[in-house]
Amino acid sequence: MFAEASGFSILLFVSVIFHTSLPTFCHDMQTFTKEFARTKRSEESTLNSDNTNRQKRDTVCNSIPDVQNVLSPKTTKHIFSNDENPAISLTWSGNQGVMLALTTRNFGISFRPSRLYRSTNRGQSFVDISDQIGHDTIRKSNGIHLSPNDSGKIILIGYVSPFTSTFHTNIYVSTDTGATFQKAICPFIMDATTLTFSPTDDYSLLAKSTNNSLFMSTDFGREWKLVKNQVHTGKWDPIVKHLFYYTFDPSGRMSSKSTENELYKQMSTATSGTLLAQHVHSFAVQNDFLFLSVQFPGNNGSRVMHISKDQGQTWNAAQLPLINPDQFYSILDMSESMVFVHVDAAGDTGHGNIYTSEERGIIFSKSLTRHLYPNTQGITDFYRVKSLPGVYITSQLTKDNTVHSRITFDKGGVWDSISSPAGSHCPSSEKECKLQIHNYFSASKHVSLPALPLSSPSAVGIIMAHGNLGDGLNFNPPNVFLTNDGGYTWKQPANLSGPYHYGIGDSGGILFAVPSKSELVNTIRFSFDEGDCWHSYKFTDTPIQITGISAEPGEKSTDVSIWGWNRSGDGSWMAITVDFRPAMGDSCGREDYQKWTAHETNTLSDEGCLLGEKKMYFRRAKGSLCVNDQTLVNNPVGQPCACQYSDYICDYAYVRNDQSMCVKDPAVATSNMDICIDNEEEVIETKGYRKIPGDKCQGGVQPNTKTEDLKKSCAKPQIIDEEFGVDPNDFVSYTPRHTSRHIGLVIFLVIIVIMMGVALGVLLYRKRKTMLRVRYTPLAQDDNEAAKRANGSAVHPLVGTSSLVDDDDDTVIVDPSSLANMKPKNGATLSYHDDSDEDLLVT
Repeated sequence: MFAEASGFSILLFVSVIFHTSLPTFCHDMQTFTKEFARTKRSEESTLNSDNTNRQKRDTVCNSIPDVQNVLSPKTTKHIFSNDENPAISLTWSGNQGVMLALTTRNFGISFRPSRLYRSTNRGQSFVDISDQIGHDTIRKSNGIHLSPNDSGKIILIGYVSPFTSTFHTNIYVSTDTGATFQKAICPFIMDATTLTFSPTDDYSLLAKSTNNSLFMSTDFGREWKLVKNQVHTGKWDPIVKHLFYYTFDPSGRMSSKSTENELYKQMSTATSGTLLAQHVHSFAVQNDFLFLSVQFPGNNGSRVMHISKDQGQTWNAAQLPLINPDQFYSILDMSESMVFVHVDAAGDTGHGNIYTSEERGIIFSKSLTRHLYPNTQGITDFYRVKSLPGVYITSQLTKDNTVHSRITFDKGGVWDSISSPAGSHCPSSEKECKLQIHNYFSASKHVSLPALPLSSPSAVGIIMAHGNLGDGLNFNPPNVFLTNDGGYTWKQPANLSGPYHYGIGDSGGILFAVPSKSELVNTIRFSFDEGDCWHSYKFTDTPIQITGISAEPGEKSTDVSIWGWNRSGDGSWMAITVDFRPAMGDSCGREDYQKWTAHETNTLSDEGCLLGEKKMYFRRAKGSLCVNDQTLVNNPVGQPCACQYSDYICDYAYVRNDQSMCVKDPAVATSNMDICIDNEEEVIETKGYRKIPGDKCQGGVQPNTKTEDLKKSCAKPQIIDEEFGVDPNDFVSYTPRHTSRHIGLVIFLVIIVIMMGVALGVLLYRKRKTMLRVRYTPLAQDDNEAAKRANGSAVHPLVGTSSLVDDDDDTVIVDPSSLANMKPKNGATLSYHDDSDEDLLVT
């Protein structure tokens, strides 16, 4: 993620720490079950049938016969005996069911040797392989790193106590899913959060030292060489092999707000880099885009974003507003042929606007206003739904400072509120009854969230999330909600009340959930019909303290590992693995599937067409109980549609009105709308619409939109209207500001200001940590019984305030494409062994 305000960087594999203390929740333990029979259908009546002939769902849920005896033989328990380490990290390695478990204890001067375990049978049993790492102490946070190209390649980073005089870091590398490890000594103290794997070469790495020196390895960490000192950020190019970029601070001050950095690119075989730009604040690189935030000359420290699609050889200014030193840009997503960028609003408001780009990433259109994004915390609820292209969910801060969830099905063309489940009810005090989805922002305010929104490309249309019903997010313990059509309609399972750990298996053929409770648990709930009916299985006779669940990445397996510890016994960690395959029967045949058309209930276009095509998937038919055939469920068939207005987003300087039509944006006063592309000025002639990048429609509606090349050099930056764009002729070396002749007077005034600032700082010292830029505030409780939730708890709305911030909370920032699998560091209030933290590794 490209988030300037705090100098954030992309972390694809991050260990996230949770803290303890889980409040007690009351759960509805009523169980709804359904008897499943594998109903054979002819191929003609299923694969060739359309949705209108689909069999109606049976609303009666019956029990699965003898489920306890069916699943017990496939339930295994492993106890990590005589292991007193209070924290555990888990990760899958490779694609053959290998799992690693690392227990640690290290903070300050208190640390002990770590214990490393390996399972080759999907967590059913583990072998202690601590001797492979010489019984060394591995970092609790960010101690395990896996290559994004090959998760069978692993790096463990040793713990370096801040109270020792050590000037090196022990690391342990494996290229065979942890079967063997080799020790290597890094000649520097590694900042573990900066370890970066090359996306084009499995053995090339970048890492920074704790004193901001950048090092490189081309043999998977066995040997390292110094690239440069005084480096802010280093990143690999995702396309060109052995190419990387870094920002160098020539002043050596290493300020996160500096705009004096220099951007370099360098091949791993070269001895020095090539200067690309000066006066740089920060940069990001993903796919074929290289983004750069640079100082805008002569404008009081304002910055502008530039884009290159040829590794920095040529640059174009993005048609985005300039920002001042207190604002930031944040790239939210670049995964679907377009770029989502958050531009922070001025004034420490905690919100800004989302802009979306055309294919080149140069011309941007306003997509969503008042997008919630606290300025200094780097916490955003922006979430790309992986189970259906074009769908995104995020949060919006309304004018009354309450937080509302918004969803788009067409890549940001139109944002809507999320409909509540059919038949649901809200208190009469609520202005509207909508579903509000909890994500990172709620977690940062200590709303109990053991799991964030979850979706998977292999489980088409399914989203699981925590939420509440009403006119905004609130403090009440959230419940589990889910959808199987990509977010159009939602359901609230009656027996999943309160926070749960949840997961997806068998490409959506099984959903499972375990209560997140302070009391002990021994039951897992599961569904074989996309959440219509839920069943219970007692996985152990003795209830345990649950800390989480772990399923193999990809959501295709039929088993799940439940992690916890026996609070009534010796307190040992344990892993219980349940394989649901015996209850699901044989593998599915073609007769067990039927067609499902995505977006069939969409009201923006006709006949289920969205993003230019009608896309049909094969999903397991209702009434069929079997294990999904991966060759059938993940092969959609697309049929192009005629273009409609829903295939277009509002063009630059246009916004949607209440009728979803594109009209001139009153906030953009410019009339000629000049842009600079490749040092030539162009002017946009538009009817207000631009085709959505990646849209596949043909014919139909064709708004008269074109770009006319004026064939003349770009204007100088000081005469560019609306502070959009910057002169590419003066890109590498901007002219510094002129020094005043009255420098003595200036110095005197600066000294006076500093003295006044110190005095003011003393007065404000006690208040610094109590003020948050955007925070949830519980409103006065309504005495009216109508303001009570169905479970009897009072409604505590969550609102935002715009007070000054100095938040010292340590927040983990991650790539938005990974948010579905992450859990926030300071959000979920979970109970842990020995009141310790737990690292959950993203894989």
